[in-house]
Amino acid sequence: MRLELSEEQQDLGSSLRASLSRTAAGRDVWPALLEMGLTEIPFPEHVGGAGFTLKDTVVVMSELGRSLGSAPYFSSVILAGLTLLHAGSDAACAQYLPPIADGSATAALVTGFPFGTSLVTARVQDSDTVVLDGAQESVVDGSDADVLLVVANGSDGPHLAAIDAHAEGVIRTRRETLDFTRGLARVEFSGALAHRITGTDLSAGLDTAQAVAITALAAEQVGAARACLEMSVDYAKTRRQFGRAIGSFQAIKHRLTDMSIAIELAEAAVLDAAGADTRRGPEFSVAAATARVLASRAATFAAEESIQIHGGIGFTWEHPLHRYFRRAKTSELLFGSTTLHVEAVAAALVQGP
Repeated sequence: MRLELSEEQQDLGSSLRASLSRTAAGRDVWPALLEMGLTEIPFPEHVGGAGFTLKDTVVVMSELGRSLGSAPYFSSVILAGLTLLHAGSDAACAQYLPPIADGSATAALVTGFPFGTSLVTARVQDSDTVVLDGAQESVVDGSDADVLLVVANGSDGPHLAAIDAHAEGVIRTRRETLDFTRGLARVEFSGALAHRITGTDLSAGLDTAQAVAITALAAEQVGAARACLEMSVDYAKTRRQFGRAIGSFQAIKHRLTDMSIAIELAEAAVLDAAGADTRRGPEFSVAAATARVLASRAATFAAEESIQIHGGIGFTWEHPLHRYFRRAKTSELLFGSTTLHVEAVAAALVQGP
């Protein structure tokens, strides 16, 4: 497998980077993504998508991580949209995916981790309707979405349901978060009527959707880590102490080198996972978990080291580094801790092929 991007994918990344560079970290970049048609990338053409691959999608996520722009791309396109694509029924995909693909509506995924678990229960009313009760914490962009895709536990197993976010019986509460650029919400259901959209093999579909989400998040973490490295290199070239640039000091060189090695290793793992999506099953899940571990470590390490290299200015509110540190720490805990994913990789190695 080639652990590199095609020329077209590199061009896509460069174009998006140029567009996002005009927006400060934490600012809304959703209009720019819609203008470039990037919400269509991961979906097949028959539901209004562009029919591209997961590797194209991770290019977008990486650039979003680099710019740290605020947009519901991860929550709507990746989490909700691709979960619906892999785990939902054909009829539901035809109904709900086109507006998600063109960005005219946003969606949020309400589930626990792993994706097959949930604190929400579903009571089947008829073949097309379930009644939802219960609450789920830490729903990404849950307070702003138009549609909620809900994984819920029923007496006969898990269900996938869709419900208007403003429907009766839905209560959304925005949570205070460490990361100012990514919203989290508590979503509660009290006798809410939802459309049952469960696909033919929900368990396998949710496993695939989870691996896709973890891979996309890892790509975003790599992009953020690269931004920290680039800021550190630029600062090391211009900041002078004792009559010379601090980048000439061996201690700073070592820090920058260690950051670069961690990022390169994580990026290779992300590209491997992005190419493994066609193989499905355990192989994809392990590749995604590997990427997640290395990317989480790289993002946190790069943010911490970058602050140290910048010295006093790196701790200030005005400098963007604190935003990257906040994102790194919150992403590290989103959808399973690093320890949990390390254990998943270790278990796969012990079991063997």
